[in-house]
Amino acid sequence: MIRLNTSIAPKAPVDQHDLGVLGGDTAGYPNGRRPGDDVVDISLLVVEGRLYQLNDPDKFGANAIPANAPSSGLAYTDGAPIKATDFDATFPYLKMPAAGATN
Repeated sequence: MIRLNTSIAPKAPVDQHDLGVLGGDTAGYPNGRRPGDDVVDISLLVVEGRLYQLNDPDKFGANAIPANAPSSGLAYTDGAPIKATDFDATFPYLKMPAAGATN
C-alpha cells in the first residue's frame, strides 16, 4: 500500500527530482507516485544501502554508518533515465510511443 502525505505540497514538473525523496524531493516517491519518479532506481539505491548515508549513528546506533553499507555510495541504476518533463501535464500523462524504424 502506498500512503500519500497530503500535507506535502506538490511540485511543478521542472522542480521534481526523478529520485524522489532520495533526491530531496519530499513530494516524490515513496510519498505517492508520479510518472516522472524513477521507482526502479530509487528501490535499487535503497535496497543497496543508500539510506545509510542519511542516518545519524547517534540516533540509529553504531551500525548505521556508511562503512557498514559499502555499496551505498555506488550509483545503481537500471540505465533508463526518466524526467518529469518527459510526460504530459494532463491525464493520461504518457505521450504517444515513437514510431518504429522504417527499415
